[in-house]
Amino acid sequence: MEKRYQDKVWLCKKYITEELTISEIAEVCGVNITTISRWAARFEIRDIRPYEADRSGPNNPFWKGGKYKDSQSGYVMVYLPEHPNANKKGYLPEHRLVMERFLGRGLKSNETVCHKNKRKDDNRLENLELVVLGEPEYDSICCPYCKKRFGRG
Repeated sequence: MEKRYQDKVWLCKKYITEELTISEIAEVCGVNITTISRWAARFEIRDIRPYEADRSGPNNPFWKGGKYKDSQSGYVMVYLPEHPNANKKGYLPEHRLVMERFLGRGLKSNETVCHKNKRKDDNRLENLELVVLGEPEYDSICCPYCKKRFGRG
């Protein structure tokens, strides 16, 4: 059984002559708007409008605030594309960001941030510790750049 919207003459008559909208034709046929739109484009009755809106980041209807938990590493990632250490998708680990904000500066290349309780999604400041690679392990360490002291373990 041929569907009416698959007939070019019938679809032309409805869309051009009777000036029905795509949604009205879809309602008459009992199908989705997308179906009628695709058939109209196939028959060159109507052009499919290019989608020009910016749907990245907060403009996306599925935006959840720019945070997600990475399934492979287990870290909470934060969307901050302007950050110098962001990955190519614009994300960086939240625990590093928390430590940077506490220190008031960016982390150096020889500094890492560890989770004391080993839970990678627990990014409370009291659960994070700054480890400077190349520093001896004492009860507390002093940041060589900002001189703040941090307890160990």
